[in-house]
Amino acid sequence: MNRLAALKGGILDSVDLSGGFEFGGERIPLINPQRGIFKPRQIVHLLSIKTVFPRRGARVWYDDQRDAHRQIYAGDDVVDYQFMGTDPNSADNRWLLDAMQQQIPVIYFLGTSPGSYQPIIRRSSWDGTPSGYESISHLG
Repeated sequence: MNRLAALKGGILDSVDLSGGFEFGGERIPLINPQRGIFKPRQIVHLLSIKTVFPRRGARVWYDDQRDAHRQIYAGDDVVDYQFMGTDPNSADNRWLLDAMQQQIPVIYFLGTSPGSYQPIIRRSSWDGTPSGYESISHLG
């Protein structure tokens, strides 16, 4: 991930992310283009999360789309990442919760402009409740 990002000036686009990587003879994408929380079927734990940069005039689906940039660029140790939807027991939210409880490193793709992402490796840690925000602390 770090080499690819370095080759691309630190910012990856949707094509880079969908290309993914090869593992066990299979291509595994780095993200699900339709969802922010992604766990490939070939991997036991969550691989990545993303926060999109909304297009001008487009709907902002989650408050963390606004807060994450401020928190990361301010150097905060904690970045809020909101559960998907309203069901804390959905598969996506259980993967996120599992990563936080087990402190699994996760690739965080921070949207820098529509269709562009800055990859940040983070260790997930629990600091919240299943009904609201979850916090992800920075590995460094």
